[in-house]
Amino acid sequence: MQSIAVATACTIYHKFFCEINLDAYDPYLVAMSALYLAGKVEEQHLRTRDIINVSNRYFHPGSEPLELDSRFWALRDSIVQCELLMLRVLRFQVSFQHPHKVFSDDLTKPIIDNIVSDLIQIYTMDTEIP
Repeated sequence: MQSIAVATACTIYHKFFCEINLDAYDPYLVAMSALYLAGKVEEQHLRTRDIINVSNRYFHPGSEPLELDSRFWALRDSIVQCELLMLRVLRFQVSFQHPHKVFSDDLTKPIIDNIVSDLIQIYTMDTEIP
């Protein structure tokens, strides 16, 4: 996942728990659902199987990927249901303007050079005033 999608997942997670009591839901399930939802929001779709396997590997280092058994399907269904809950709680407002995204998308070298030139000119004018 790219950093924008991770930032979106963190924002979704944080906003969800601002609305809901932390003890009401499993924070790890909410985190997996936030990653899944953020991938959709930022057009970086992740498969639920990948999210489940990475989470399983994190909590059980050295273990094999989960088999496609009832445990896997139950976890997958939980992620999808939690995603729907998060959307409802956040009133479907899951698109955010991240500051670093604006800077990285909008600032090009000529714009930065122009800003630096203006700042130098202002500084120079300020030092000339007695």
